[in-house]
Amino acid sequence: MSSAMISQTLQGAVLSATSNVIAQAMSSYKENTPFTLDTTPILKFMIFSIISNPPNIVWQSFLEDLFPTNVPASLPPSEKTKKNAASKTGPTRMSKRNLLVKFVLDQTVGAVFNTLMFIVFFAYINDNGAGKTGSWGNVESEVRDKFYPMVMDGYKFWPIVSLVSFLWVPVDKRVVFGCSVGVLWGIYLSLMVAA
Repeated sequence: MSSAMISQTLQGAVLSATSNVIAQAMSSYKENTPFTLDTTPILKFMIFSIISNPPNIVWQSFLEDLFPTNVPASLPPSEKTKKNAASKTGPTRMSKRNLLVKFVLDQTVGAVFNTLMFIVFFAYINDNGAGKTGSWGNVESEVRDKFYPMVMDGYKFWPIVSLVSFLWVPVDKRVVFGCSVGVLWGIYLSLMVAA
């Protein structure tokens, strides 16, 4: 694991913990009860972030490698002979096709993978063993009950974040950007897990 991946993963874990603390404070305020910090869900969210961020970092790099946002620009014939000596890479242009493909893949394959990973992780670690179906039965039940609503809720939030990320955020900063913006999403997830 590279130092950049470790750094992004740790930053994501801190942001995930932050969202859970905020969610706990919001729940306390909403229920009009004294705020007491419960470290167990904070640790669970941090562990989930440490597990889920590396695959997402690889996913973002994979999408950018296959479908780069900026591609070499075609030079007019008169300019091809006048190569800019100061620039070794040459001019680039935004590829709307690549942007669209990346966006669609992220909002379908990426969304499904991340939603399933979240539900499976929390259903498994939150299972108290009291059910008749066991931990994996609990996972199946949670996926069946929460997958579709969570994906639909995600489509109200993540598409704009994804588009902004692909347009203006360097690939090596996308997961941290997503985690930063995702503090709001993390609050939603924390409240959902607590429910």
